[in-house]
Amino acid sequence: MINKPLILFFALLLAPLTTLQAAEATQPNILIILVDDMGWGDPQCFNPQSKIATPNIDNLAARGMKFTNAHAGASICVPSRYSLLSGRMPYRNWNAASVKQTRKTDLSTLEKKYFPQPQLQHEPGRLNLATLMKHQGYATACVGKWHQGMSTKAEADGTLKMTPLNFGFDYYFGFDAPEQGPYAFIENRRFVVAPTEMIPDHPGEGVTNPETQGAHWRKGLAAPGWKFDSVLSTIGSKADAWLEKQNQNQEQGTKNNQPFFLYYAIPAPHAPWATASEFKGKSSAGQYGDFVMNVDAMIGQVLATLDKLKLRENTLIVFSSDNGPVWYAQDIEKFGHRASGPWNGMKGALTDAGHRMPFIASWPGKIQAGSACGELISFTDMMATFASLLGEKLPDDAGEDSFDISPLLRGEKPAQAIRKGMVHVNYGSYTLAIREGDWKLILPSGIYVAQDGIITPDHIVETKGKGPNDKFQLYNLRTDPSESTNVFTKEPAKAKELFAALQADIARGRSR
Repeated sequence: MINKPLILFFALLLAPLTTLQAAEATQPNILIILVDDMGWGDPQCFNPQSKIATPNIDNLAARGMKFTNAHAGASICVPSRYSLLSGRMPYRNWNAASVKQTRKTDLSTLEKKYFPQPQLQHEPGRLNLATLMKHQGYATACVGKWHQGMSTKAEADGTLKMTPLNFGFDYYFGFDAPEQGPYAFIENRRFVVAPTEMIPDHPGEGVTNPETQGAHWRKGLAAPGWKFDSVLSTIGSKADAWLEKQNQNQEQGTKNNQPFFLYYAIPAPHAPWATASEFKGKSSAGQYGDFVMNVDAMIGQVLATLDKLKLRENTLIVFSSDNGPVWYAQDIEKFGHRASGPWNGMKGALTDAGHRMPFIASWPGKIQAGSACGELISFTDMMATFASLLGEKLPDDAGEDSFDISPLLRGEKPAQAIRKGMVHVNYGSYTLAIREGDWKLILPSGIYVAQDGIITPDHIVETKGKGPNDKFQLYNLRTDPSESTNVFTKEPAKAKELFAALQADIARGRSR
C-alpha cells in the first residue's frame, strides 16, 4: 500500500533542495570574442614557439578548454561570420547569380587576386545566435566589426536602414569593415559622427605586401578626426560600458536578472595594423606581432571587466578568430614566426591554415580548467550548442550545419565523433573543399560556378592549369597534416568518393 502521508513528507523535505537546484540552473551569460585574421600559431598557448606574447589569451585557456581542431566556416571573414551567426555553412547562401554579380564589383586587381568576397549577408528573418538568445529572454549586443550587411548611407531622418539591430541585437556599436570606408562609428542606427571627409588610399610600409598588411587602408569617406590607432580602445570602452549597464540591471533587478549575450567582434589584427603606442616594438614579429599584443590586451580588458563586475562565474566565454592570418612565406623567414602554426597556407587558403582557428571555451565550474580537446568542431556548432545549453529546440530550417558539442565542453568522450566532416569555402576563388574523416579534397578554383551552383560529375578530372589552385588536391590529414603531398592521382577512388559526398551535401541542403 502506498503511504501518501510519507510521500508528502519527503516531498516537503526535498522542496528546498529542488528550489536551490532551480536557482543554480540560471541561464549563463554568453560572451563571444571573435578576433579578425589571427592565426592558430599566434597565441602561445597553441604554439609555444610563437614570437608574440599573449598572456590574456593564454590565461583564458588555462581557465578553460582549448580546442585544437576547430574550424571557421570559411577562410575569409564575411562567410566565416555568417557561419558563426547562422549555424549554417555559407555556401548554402551562395549561387551562381551572386558570384556573377560580385565579380562585377570595383575591386583592385590585387584585391581580386587575394581576398575578393561576395557581399554575402545574413538574411533577415533567419534564426541566428542573437535571435535565439532573444527568444530565451537575453539582452543582446554586438560591439565591433559586423560585415554581414550594413547601410552606409543615412536616410532623410539620419538613421541607417540596416544595422545589426535588424538581426536580433538590442544594441550595436562599431562599423562594417576596418580597412574600407565609411570610416565612422555607428551606434544602433546612426553615425556617431557623420563621414563627411575623404581620405586617400594608404599602403602599408615596411611589410611584405603593402596592399594587405601594415597600416594600409583604402580611399573612402571618414568622420572628421578619425584616427585608426584609437579604434580598438574606443570599441573596448563601449564593450565595457555595455557590460557595466547589464550588471547594474542585474543588481537592481530592473530586468529580472536578465542574462546577456555579447558578440564582441574585435576588428584586429586585420589591417590596418594601427597599433597603440605602448605596444609598438614589443613583439619579435614586427608590426603584426605588436598589433596581436594590442589585441591580446583588449581581451584582457574585457575579462578584467567581467571579473570586476563579478560576472565571470556565470559567463560562458568563447574565443576564436574568423580566419587565418595574412602572413606570407617571406614573413616566416624574416621573423621566424609561424602565424599559422604547423598548418600550410594563410588567410584565403583551403588548406588548414586558412580556417583552423585558435578556439577556447571557458565557464568556471562547468568547463574543466586547463583542459584540451582535439575533436573536430566548427563555428557553425555554436548554434546547436547554445540551444542545447538553454533548453531550446532548433527548428528544422535553422542551424542546418550545427552540431551540439556541449558533451565535449563537459569533458565527455562520446562513443562516436559528434562531427565526422565538414565543407570549407574560399570566396576569393569560389572554391570548395570537403573533409571526411582523415581525408580532404580541395576543388580547383572556380569549379563551383556551374548552373544553379551544382557541381556536375564531369568536373572530377585532373585539370590542366599550372598553379596549385588550378588542380584537384587530395590529402590524407592523418599521415600528412601539413597538406604538403597531393595524392589525387594516386587515390582516384577516394577523390570520387569525397566528390560524391560533396554533391550529396549540396543537394541535401544540410548536414545536421
